[in-house]
Amino acid sequence: MTRTNVSRRHVLRGIAAGSAATGIASEALARETDRKIVGLKATAGFDVARQKADDVYRELDFGHVGKAVAGKFSDQALQALENNPNVRYVERDGTVQTLAQTLPWGVDRVDADVAHDDGITGSGGDIAIIDTGIDATHTDLEANLGTGKAVVNCSSGCDTNWDDDKGHGTHCAGIADAIDNSTGVVGVSTEATLHAVKVLDQNGYGSWSDVADGIRWVADQGYDVGSMSLGASSGSSTLRDACQYAYDNGVLLVAAAGNSGPCSDCVGYPAAYSTVMAVSATNSDDELANFSSTGPEIEIAAPGKEIYSTYNDGGYTTLKGTSMACPHVSGAGGFLMANGYSNTQARDRLKSTAEDIGLPDNEQGSGLLDAAAAAPSQGIGEVGSVTTDQPDRSTWFSVGFDGSYDDPVVIMKPVSYNGGQPVHVRLRNVTGSGFEFQLEEWNYLNGKHTTETIHYLVVEKGVHTLADGTTIEAGSTQVDEDFNSASFSAPFSSAPVVLAQPQTKNGGDEVVSRQRNVTASGLELQLQEEEARAGYHTYESVGYVAAEAGSGSIDGYGYEFGVFDDVVTDDYWTWEGFANSYNSPTFVADIRTYNGGDTSELRYRKLDSNSAEVYLEEEQSDDDETHHADDRVAYAVFEAGATL
Repeated sequence: MTRTNVSRRHVLRGIAAGSAATGIASEALARETDRKIVGLKATAGFDVARQKADDVYRELDFGHVGKAVAGKFSDQALQALENNPNVRYVERDGTVQTLAQTLPWGVDRVDADVAHDDGITGSGGDIAIIDTGIDATHTDLEANLGTGKAVVNCSSGCDTNWDDDKGHGTHCAGIADAIDNSTGVVGVSTEATLHAVKVLDQNGYGSWSDVADGIRWVADQGYDVGSMSLGASSGSSTLRDACQYAYDNGVLLVAAAGNSGPCSDCVGYPAAYSTVMAVSATNSDDELANFSSTGPEIEIAAPGKEIYSTYNDGGYTTLKGTSMACPHVSGAGGFLMANGYSNTQARDRLKSTAEDIGLPDNEQGSGLLDAAAAAPSQGIGEVGSVTTDQPDRSTWFSVGFDGSYDDPVVIMKPVSYNGGQPVHVRLRNVTGSGFEFQLEEWNYLNGKHTTETIHYLVVEKGVHTLADGTTIEAGSTQVDEDFNSASFSAPFSSAPVVLAQPQTKNGGDEVVSRQRNVTASGLELQLQEEEARAGYHTYESVGYVAAEAGSGSIDGYGYEFGVFDDVVTDDYWTWEGFANSYNSPTFVADIRTYNGGDTSELRYRKLDSNSAEVYLEEEQSDDDETHHADDRVAYAVFEAGATL
């Protein structure tokens, strides 16, 4: 981190967190401690090393990964420890140092403001800034501050022992999560909880054992993101163990790649570890910043040059460095994990939605952070069920949504099988607050139908990403009695699961929709009237929901989209098992293929937590024949009460 021009860094040993100023190598060497770290097996006790130490500085427990003791040891003690089978390594305790309401250009460039407009603020997420601390009374940060930890105490004049006595950590905190309060600056997240983990002193220095202890503490608190704008040119077994421990405990670790550029294969540590996202820095022209380290470990790029953010004593300043790039990614990771992503899912999501800015992979990784694209959609859908009879052909029932939508699609099928007369659901007046439906019998019947149960799925039109990363698209197209093509906007890699249904009642005749030829890019849809009246039908708006096949959970509610393995006919009820088990499942399904062209719809029965039976029901307006060729069935199951 510097406020002026950046010159190449030649740190031979020690960890640097932001400063790319000259003289760091000699300063780091001058500040080296004479402590050693003894790494122990997980099953060993601390006494193995403690009893050999002249002075114990810190004890570190990384669970199943192992233990470590930092302290001063005689040469004789170290030799004995190196020969002890319970000792995994002995290393020096290296030195750590900092690497060098306006909408900052970086927040704007990664479209974090677009995510804010969509209600994505990071609320509920926890971001730990592992650095020099955070200004405890800064007006742009104070309301977001949670619990802090001082591995290294603040020097003097501090409101808390984890207060920032340098400014570096405060600057990074503002990039990640400054409050949107009409003053100062705004962060990538704006409502996540910030946790100051002070591992560096007023000069920006700490030790490997200090940083490792801070990382361990973050993992033990169950925080979502550990943001590390610090690094070293060489690795440390203790630091590696701490990162592994945090990763295994669900922490998304993000670190600055380093300020050694221009160079190649020079990513520092901990960024170079496989458990950590390494972030390179770009300028406002989407070029690699001239100071940014590069290498195969780079996973993503973010703005890092001339970044305006919060600073000590309630102030603001402009700094540059991969230290500034790192918290952009940490802030975006915070709002992903606040919405149910695991650390691995958030990592994959950040990379898969990054914008390719044309740099080599070892400079940009997957691309430039795109916070808006990575952000999970909010309030895109819900599920429910209705049980009712149909007293006559003119009665319509109203259903109100729990959420509010701009332009939703409703899938309400199939109908249960309490009454033997062929029946399906007809929809109309689908609005942002609800819809109307009826149990529609075919024209040759009297229109009165016994009590049935029907489940429904509501999804806002558009391409969305569920909280666990699943892509889902809802849309509609105008369809008549001929097959009409519809194209997907979502970049599905294979044919998705599709559920479709007419959303309107423009024509008076009874009608259902059929689908065929589902591919990754689209499908074909058709309207079917009863055979005795088959012919022209005015255009209806047919809504569809397309989703990647698979299962997951949203806020603890399980779900799955799939295509049943078995073919379904009219000859018998087909038992179909779900991939998972559900309490009070919501079940929606649709005929996926068009092997049998007779007018038909799906019915279900015996729905339980693990399965349902389904059946292809032909209408009999033209004849009594009900034989239907084998067809496949697409389905979705949700835990009752789920919201998308």
